[in-house]
Amino acid sequence: MIAHDRAAALVLLGGAVAYLIGARRITPPAMSDPLGPSAFPLLLGGALLLLAVLLLLVPPAHSGEAARPAGTGLALFGRPTLLVALLLGNALTMEWLGYSLSTFAFFLGALAVLGERPWPRGLLYSLAFTAGLYLLFARALHLSLPVGALFGGR
Repeated sequence: MIAHDRAAALVLLGGAVAYLIGARRITPPAMSDPLGPSAFPLLLGGALLLLAVLLLLVPPAHSGEAARPAGTGLALFGRPTLLVALLLGNALTMEWLGYSLSTFAFFLGALAVLGERPWPRGLLYSLAFTAGLYLLFARALHLSLPVGALFGGR
């Protein structure tokens, strides 16, 4: 099981680096903005990078639970890989879909990967998290979030 943890940590590490590269490519608005639109994605990518490095360096404690038979649950990289893919998808689609739709899809997908049923709680949680983060970044911190090329933004 330890080899699986190390392999998952390497996948997370690669995903974090790719996510950080994508976050650095978010174009800043024409107006002066102290943090910029890439601040939150950079924070998320940095946290993912830190956690991946910690997973590589600190051996996991054995909880004493019996090993699962092969073929049960998600595959070797299952959930971590899917979550990293969702993060990357969020970063790569944000300028096209806009903050709201991209973030809503990310939260809905992440909740599904983590076992939450999509209806009705998953939709409500995703909507609440998206709206809460929008209010925090756009209203409280006065950051400009991407509207999305799909909706007439640049």
